[in-house]
Amino acid sequence: MLDFVFVVSEATSVSFPSISHEVTVAEPYRRGENDLPEIDPEEAEIVRRIFSRYLIGHSVAKIIADLEADGIKTARGHKKWNDGVIRGMLRNEKYMGDALLQKTYIADLFTRQTKKNTGELPQYYVENSHPAIIDRLTFQRVQEEMARRSSLKKVSAAAKTELAKYSGKYVLTELLSCGNCGSPYRRVTWTRPEGRKIVWRCINRLENGKKFCKDAPTLEESRIHTAVISAMNEMFSQKSLKAILQDSIRTALLPENGETSLAAIDSRLSQLREQQYRILQLAAAVGADSTQYDEELKKVSMEFSALVAKRSELEKNRQDTEQADERAEQLAAELEAVDTGITTFDEVTVRQLISAITVLGEEKLLIRFKDGTELEQII
Repeated sequence: MLDFVFVVSEATSVSFPSISHEVTVAEPYRRGENDLPEIDPEEAEIVRRIFSRYLIGHSVAKIIADLEADGIKTARGHKKWNDGVIRGMLRNEKYMGDALLQKTYIADLFTRQTKKNTGELPQYYVENSHPAIIDRLTFQRVQEEMARRSSLKKVSAAAKTELAKYSGKYVLTELLSCGNCGSPYRRVTWTRPEGRKIVWRCINRLENGKKFCKDAPTLEESRIHTAVISAMNEMFSQKSLKAILQDSIRTALLPENGETSLAAIDSRLSQLREQQYRILQLAAAVGADSTQYDEELKKVSMEFSALVAKRSELEKNRQDTEQADERAEQLAAELEAVDTGITTFDEVTVRQLISAITVLGEEKLLIRFKDGTELEQII
């Protein structure tokens, strides 16, 4: 059996045997004019909220807690949300206007038993098939962030599994590391007669002792925050916030080598769609059980998938650059509205601008910005 996905654009007028192009209407969509799906504004706002909160660093658990605290119910009217529902929404291509057809199929015509399609039949990915709630760039960023969080390795001997559990509560958990042994720092609460104190300590030294990390200092959280604020303001004094944001984003986006144009890729994709259709017609003529055209279809599908991935990458780069300009303009205007610069430690701003913080000693941090700039900051 074949196990691949055909990609179809909105403009492609192709009818595949036994495949319906109708998009199933489900929250946050409803049936509109001519039975076509239209966006339900209230439900769509919940989807946008979930995507935006995830991108600014909230964990799935935090998103669930906030939804339930605000009394927001699931699409089925339940008061309780669960992890699987949120992750399913974050992965759902329907929210950016696409549809993956034939995810399931009828396994028994008499009982109408439905099964998940795990390769028994080809699937068809239709782009721009209905109105989008989430723009394509935001959806892609969420997929990248989900992949990044799932790839986090355990950093503590106390962790039971190889993958650590992401927590969006403290941005320093992802950024702060020991300049002596390279291990991450952990947030610790000290209880003293004079009161509670929040500090950050090297995990290696904390769990294994001085033998494994001799010189890692313990740092008060407030001192770290102050140092990061000072470093960001120093950067702002050297160049504009707009330039910093643009450099941070473009450093990661600009290709090292030449790239194929979008027009050339679209032309080849059009040729491959026609080729797919011709082969499908031939395959349908000889019968569904025949494997005569499987290899030829697979080759076309592999090239198609590679080109679609390349096109998405180029389109994302272009959109990222455009949106970087817009975001930079907005943030620069906000910063110029005040004379004092940044005065408080803001988790969202830190996530956007800083890639790593290394503890060089009890009085010094090395702060790396996403545009490649490094500053040694006294604390």
